[in-house]
Amino acid sequence: MKTTRKYYTTEYKKKIVAEFEAGTLPAEKLAEREGIDRAQIYKWKTQLETRARGERVEMLEAAGHNPDDIRRIMELEDELAAAKEKIADQALAIDLLKKIHPSYPSERRSSGYSELKTQVTAPFKRRLK
Repeated sequence: MKTTRKYYTTEYKKKIVAEFEAGTLPAEKLAEREGIDRAQIYKWKTQLETRARGERVEMLEAAGHNPDDIRRIMELEDELAAAKEKIADQALAIDLLKKIHPSYPSERRSSGYSELKTQVTAPFKRRLK
């Protein structure tokens, strides 16, 4: 028996991928709720990213950039995205380490402001007495 293939609109795919990326539900639960395979969500995510990248190239071409400039812009955008992801991961790791080990030296050390304030104001406090 031949089964008919289901077709989903781009808007539907975007909605599902956006919900997945928002983290409201794991892919497995989202796929179960929508009656699709979990792998389909990842495929749609890749498709939408590829499509968005293509649209970005077309926009740059329409703006009059030459192919070498477009290639360089895309490389820099990829590099920026990778750097942002790395920074976010490092910030998360730092926060986690601070929670795990609150007596870490940087947490114990004060800025020195309160000690400096005490030293500077001490002579004036003695005169007021």
